[in-house]
Amino acid sequence: MNDTVVANLIAEARGLAGSGRFWIGLLGASLVLGLAGPFGTYEAFPVAWRLGYWAVVVVTTYWLGALTSYLIASLAERAGALPAAALLIGALAASLPVTLWLALLHGLLLGASVLGEVARLLPYVAAITTVVAVLAELLGAREAGSVAAPGDPEAPVWLDQLPEALGRDLILLHAQDHYVRAETERGETLIRTTLEEASEALGDYGLRLHRSWWVARRAIVAYRYRGGAPVVRLTNGQDVPVGRTYRRTVREALKSS
Repeated sequence: MNDTVVANLIAEARGLAGSGRFWIGLLGASLVLGLAGPFGTYEAFPVAWRLGYWAVVVVTTYWLGALTSYLIASLAERAGALPAAALLIGALAASLPVTLWLALLHGLLLGASVLGEVARLLPYVAAITTVVAVLAELLGAREAGSVAAPGDPEAPVWLDQLPEALGRDLILLHAQDHYVRAETERGETLIRTTLEEASEALGDYGLRLHRSWWVARRAIVAYRYRGGAPVVRLTNGQDVPVGRTYRRTVREALKSS
């Protein structure tokens, strides 16, 4: 499994664990469900047990679903799936372990048939994980906004590879087979290298946004959402997609600009 995906999964988990609003939200959901007693739990448990049951269910299923969804969606996106498709794939994949866990819990506490519970719960869980994934994406969209004007980092030596006619005001790099397409304010050219090598040589001059895209910091106007997926708006008016496994790194880098 790709190290970047794992590292970002860990960072995502730490970010959630350190959020007070996240835990308050889980507590609120647990109380509402515990008092309402859906799915037959109102009759099955007294109120104290019901509150405890739903607290366990809400916390464990959210963590299991959120991390599984993030992992699978990240892998799908890196394999070439569009952000919306990757989101749906991740949500549906997350419904499987969440359903199995609930079925096992019901088998233990209620004596229900595990296989029967899997068949009964899966459609509901798939719908819920999809809605939660979409809501999480929409909440992320509310956090997007303008980017502070960055400093003026020293021009790296790598820019000397650009043809003189294009100048040195690099805007972006786009991976294309064994080349990268380098675009400046005056035009574009192909350079035989990999995006990995180029982004490493350019250092803090820019940011890797995606497995196929790199942009110069000075060219970034805003971090926003388009069609439910995060993009970076550039000075030339172009929107460049931000890969799922790069989102946290990009947001943190832009905050410190």
